Amino acid sequence: MITLRLLTEYDVDFVTRLAENEKWGYLPCDIKRYMEYDPRGCFIAEVDGKQAGHIFSVRYDKLGWIGLLIVKAEYRRKNIGITLTKKAINYLFNCGVETTRLEAVPEIADLYRQLGFVDEYDSLRFIKIHKKAIRPSSQCLEHIKKEELKELAEFDAQYFGANRCKVLERLFRDYPQYCFVSKKKQKTIGYIMARKTTYGFWLGPWTCDPQHLNVAKQLIASCVSSLNEKDQELRIGTPSANSAATGLLRNLGFTVISKSIRMVRKSKRNSLGNILGVYGIGGPEKG
Repeated sequence: MITLRLLTEYDVDFVTRLAENEKWGYLPCDIKRYMEYDPRGCFIAEVDGKQAGHIFSVRYDKLGWIGLLIVKAEYRRKNIGITLTKKAINYLFNCGVETTRLEAVPEIADLYRQLGFVDEYDSLRFIKIHKKAIRPSSQCLEHIKKEELKELAEFDAQYFGANRCKVLERLFRDYPQYCFVSKKKQKTIGYIMARKTTYGFWLGPWTCDPQHLNVAKQLIASCVSSLNEKDQELRIGTPSANSAATGLLRNLGFTVISKSIRMVRKSKRNSLGNILGVYGIGGPEKG
């Protein structure tokens, strides 16, 4: 019998182990951070009292996000994944969410299609081995300051599609040394953040005014140059629909190793965000 309950700190090790089995690179601190975004939207499935799987969801006002769906190998093909997904969808709907997004590995995309999700575009996974580089000089580039985060979130919202200040604040709190912003006449035109992973570093979110491609290049170059560990894997998720971003990454020596499918489920006919300003996603589990 499948039972669902809220995820607690007791479950962090279980989630971390399953994510490690999938080679997703999450650290225990990542799982704890994701729980903080929306603690009532994170669920554990149990079978006969044993942990069998989990799912996370987070609200950004009218936009919801679902991620980190994993079912333990021995419990797969028993409707646990679809049960967890329905729980997350219902939670977000009851909270007033009108549009829900997620990223699906191609192998399970049909599960989400059964529940009303449709494909938007491919989300590409790029990789590069980090070698220390010279930081480009730019008078308009600087480390993000704590007091700038609310303004930064408002800039980000026009491209992401909703205000995700709580995510930016928590990433900044953990990794301020990897957070950069570019301004022109005191107005934000781009920013980037990064975090550590089990394999090296994840770059993103990385958002920039699409009219300033050179600024986007400066941002990622400065962020990469700030990383103090050589010969580590750098990974980033980038929308295939943003050809400027994918072209820039290829020019910088990144290569595509895999992809997921960005999917959306809408209860109203609305359009959120501007993908041309999204150069790197924060992560498949939260957008």
